[in-house]
Amino acid sequence: MADRALRGQDRFLNCRTLVVTGERAEESPTRARYAAFEPHRTDTRNGTRRRRHVDHFRPVHAWSEAEVWATLKRWRVMPAFPYQVGFSRLSCAFCIFGNADQFATLKWMDANRFARLVNYEKDFGCTIKRDRGLEQLASKGMIYQAARSRPDLVAACLSAQSIPSVLTEDWTLPAGAYGTGGGPL
Repeated sequence: MADRALRGQDRFLNCRTLVVTGERAEESPTRARYAAFEPHRTDTRNGTRRRRHVDHFRPVHAWSEAEVWATLKRWRVMPAFPYQVGFSRLSCAFCIFGNADQFATLKWMDANRFARLVNYEKDFGCTIKRDRGLEQLASKGMIYQAARSRPDLVAACLSAQSIPSVLTEDWTLPAGAYGTGGGPL
């Protein structure tokens, strides 16, 4: 989406733009190879037409997950709702990298969207995972307890409403921290 916006809007021509994202090196071998600062893939600063100077900055690239959570706690930044209900990563909700527990929870949280994706798998003759479809994957997982116990947070995860403030006085480590659904290892 960001790439399309940067390439498709003239307001990004002949000026400098900084894209800031939160990839960390310890998340994967591929992300470990990313540079903390580099020209963005939409950059055309050396082009002869439609010059766009776009840099990409990953300020937490070298940080550990513990450093991220400690910084959020220090500044009282509320963890995103999906982390609070047990998800250990934020990307697209029905990410191809999701595990059985994630898909069981998503099926429970958003049954209509889940059913649409199951129908897409049937229509296209292709599954989200190579060896099994969404129904089979979800049937092997457990719904996150944090999601079951907090219907208000589930509703917030599914809402398009903006959050009045991302700061909180009552900071707690979210259930999705450290990928365990229960905090630090």
